[in-house]
Amino acid sequence: MSASRTAEHWSTRRAFIELEEAVVTEDSQAPLAVIAIRQVEKSTGASRNAFEQAAALKTLGYRVTILAERGRRELAEAAGAELVRLKRWPFKGPFRRFWFNRRVQAWCRRHRPAMLVSHGDVETPDVVYMHNCVHLASQRIHGRDLPAGHEVAAIHDQVLTGARFRRLAVNSQMMAKDFRDRYGIDDSRIEISYPGYDPEIFNLERATAGRAARRRELGIEDDTRLIGLITSGNFTKRNVAGFIEMAAGLEQRLPGRCRFLVVGKDDFAPYQRQAERAGIAERFLWRSTVSDVETIYGALDLFVLPAHIEEFGRVSLEAMACGTPVLLSSTTGAAELLEADHAELMLDSRDTRGWVDRLEELMTTSDLESLGAELAELVSDYSYRRQTEKLRDSFASL
Repeated sequence: MSASRTAEHWSTRRAFIELEEAVVTEDSQAPLAVIAIRQVEKSTGASRNAFEQAAALKTLGYRVTILAERGRRELAEAAGAELVRLKRWPFKGPFRRFWFNRRVQAWCRRHRPAMLVSHGDVETPDVVYMHNCVHLASQRIHGRDLPAGHEVAAIHDQVLTGARFRRLAVNSQMMAKDFRDRYGIDDSRIEISYPGYDPEIFNLERATAGRAARRRELGIEDDTRLIGLITSGNFTKRNVAGFIEMAAGLEQRLPGRCRFLVVGKDDFAPYQRQAERAGIAERFLWRSTVSDVETIYGALDLFVLPAHIEEFGRVSLEAMACGTPVLLSSTTGAAELLEADHAELMLDSRDTRGWVDRLEELMTTSDLESLGAELAELVSDYSYRRQTEKLRDSFASL
């Protein structure tokens, strides 16, 4: 295990220990809860949601098993769960997800769990947690509907149209509206469950302490503003092309005063060529993976996420927890946290001129440090612990 993964493992473990205090011993006769999710092998948002759910279910007295095709056993165990790997269908296509549903149903017939939590690819009479609006994403990103038989859409359509579940949990109001309108699911069956962040990692102190060293490493001068887009990947969805257009517009207004950073796993080449054509290639930095990402947030003067659609966007929450001001598209779920008091930090993803105007304003007239402190306070109620407590209460009400 790498140093960063070791730190992640023990930080996750510490976050869950307090939540497990109510469970003194493992009772083999305790009711069994199953979480069905195809992959829990990486630190993705969906995986972290599954681990939060496992910890919440443990506090309610359940034994917890995670059924997955791929997974890291040490992460499941850190959340107090057993990991059972199911055989994976080896070929791509819609049947692969239907196969997973069948394997989960067969396992549950043998073991008879008291609760089955689905992460979208499995039918259940209990609760479904959805992470993506694939139909809405296609419409917003590509301007067209998905083709019939699309791999992800096919299983989602079956699970949501069948509506066997008692509750549908989603990451944002945007998702709730789409599923209500698209599938006719009543509001009484939909619960908005915002993801949480780890306050032991993402906080003002850690971000500030690492700022100077990280900026030196990136080659950022003290009088230069650093604007960054940090994401897990999928640069089309997160609108990296739009970010380059915005950067080009800002460079014309504030020549030489800003640098731009993109972090994520995707093909940089077409975007680097775009930056070259715009004459701003030297203003951009590109990083695939980074350790101590909280120091990246701390190094930024502004975090941006101009995504065409982002069902939540936990990176936005992490940036705010680190005291970094944010500018988000209105189609980013995390932007819903800004609507009441900071609506000026939300913009249409395709309004390039509006983004350039707002970026110039923030870079030249705003007290970014005070704004960052306000946002850190705003998101303080969305820590892993608080969100897991809310999950526990939600499970208890089923």
